[in-house]
Amino acid sequence: MKKNNSSVQEIILSIIAAIVAIAIFLKAMIDLDHNYDVGWYQLPFAARIWGIVPAEFFQADNSIEHRFDGFPLLANFFQGLLWKVTGQIQATNLVGYFSLIIYFLVLRSQFQIPLYLSAIALFSIPAVLTHAPTSMVDLPGNIGVSILIMMTYKFFRSSKLPSKTELIITFLGAAAAVNIKPQLQPLVLVIYCLVGLRLIWLYLTHVRAAQRRLWLVAPLSIIASGLIFFTPIKNLAIYGNPFYPIKIEVAGIVLNHKLPVKAYSEGERAKKWLRSILEIKTPQWSVDQWNQNDDRYLDRGGGFFGAYVVFNLLLLVSLTIREQWQNRQPSPPKKSHDAATALITTLLMSLIPANFPQSHELRYFMFWMITLVSLNLYLITSIQNQAAKWLKPKHLGLVYLLFLGIVLTKIDSSYFKPQFRTLDKYLASSVKPELLKQMSPNARNCLISRHAIIDPDAVPFASIANAFFYSSYFHPEIKHEYKIKVAVDPQGCDDLKVIPPNAQDYIPKDT
Repeated sequence: MKKNNSSVQEIILSIIAAIVAIAIFLKAMIDLDHNYDVGWYQLPFAARIWGIVPAEFFQADNSIEHRFDGFPLLANFFQGLLWKVTGQIQATNLVGYFSLIIYFLVLRSQFQIPLYLSAIALFSIPAVLTHAPTSMVDLPGNIGVSILIMMTYKFFRSSKLPSKTELIITFLGAAAAVNIKPQLQPLVLVIYCLVGLRLIWLYLTHVRAAQRRLWLVAPLSIIASGLIFFTPIKNLAIYGNPFYPIKIEVAGIVLNHKLPVKAYSEGERAKKWLRSILEIKTPQWSVDQWNQNDDRYLDRGGGFFGAYVVFNLLLLVSLTIREQWQNRQPSPPKKSHDAATALITTLLMSLIPANFPQSHELRYFMFWMITLVSLNLYLITSIQNQAAKWLKPKHLGLVYLLFLGIVLTKIDSSYFKPQFRTLDKYLASSVKPELLKQMSPNARNCLISRHAIIDPDAVPFASIANAFFYSSYFHPEIKHEYKIKVAVDPQGCDDLKVIPPNAQDYIPKDT
């Protein structure tokens, strides 16, 4: 009877997890993502890579063009591929969603964590839930780092040589992270060095295996390193700065750059990071955690659910204490250091995000919370046979379900329910026909787009978030072709036709 009850409970949890996953999938497939970053450069990059909207038909502001030159574009590559194959722009949302599904499968195959438990626990992270159905690229990049850290943890807790599958998974995680998000590149480099040292040690302690494989391991490692760090190597070769176009200073020498470090990234980074993960005076949950109305808030901070962070930290510490207590018993069945290694992993992986520029903007560092939760899921799953009755995956699943319920109650339902915001509806509501009518046929026009439009009906500019949607690709009703260059000020238009022609009259002198 107990076995049947256990199965029923797990089935119910699996159904709930499936419902949430399907709802978010439908949200991703149906709704056009209108987030600021998506329209400003993610979609244009994806469209340009695959020739959907070539560069000659849409050229973004110069600051964005520099990003196309130097930023990693792997996620945009896959976004464009899905758009090209399906013919639907909403398909770009699936890159983030599928990266999360892949992570669930990695946790299942490599750490035996039930799928329902991974889904419920990770969807309980507001930042993960809000990003999963969007075309933002923060989630797939952080999933790559999470895979890398989890596999590194596995290498350090085991004295066995890694299998080919484990090495491939580790390689793919590292390559994805480095070639999707520039903020993750320093972290991956540090972890990559640690993994390399660990693998060298493991091969040296398995002498015969080392002798048999050394001739193959060395060249493969060089090739893998080149592929993983393709973007920074390319930038170093072409621009002399691995993080181009971002400003970097090395030994007092400022490297070639086009973009300065943002001013609001400075300050007491570790303190801001702690306040952010604990959600002390942070905005309500959203994709970018933006808040422009209340100075009391840590703007762009939060997104991990402070109580959820505390719960997972306390759980990890408790599991570590339990493990150490069991190891000190007169005759423990088997000494384990899994929890202690997980705690050390958490402490070490906190050092870089806590001291990184923009440390409080947690969407850039989602890997921290994803990995913390994943480590707890693994520990509970691995000790379930010798643990107390209450310390089981199905029981932990109920606790995580409680947190998920709180998140779903507090967060805007538009993040997990389709709003049927199709492309046609978005074009009708966001693109100004009067601006389209001014486009000169078979010529490049300069469209003035502004970062903030207080009154869209009064100010005749396109919004930066939807400037891309003025492209002729989206307006087959206009029988002639036209080309667009975007600028935030007429001074960036050179000798092109400015739309609207009197734009300068509406731009405040202090901007």
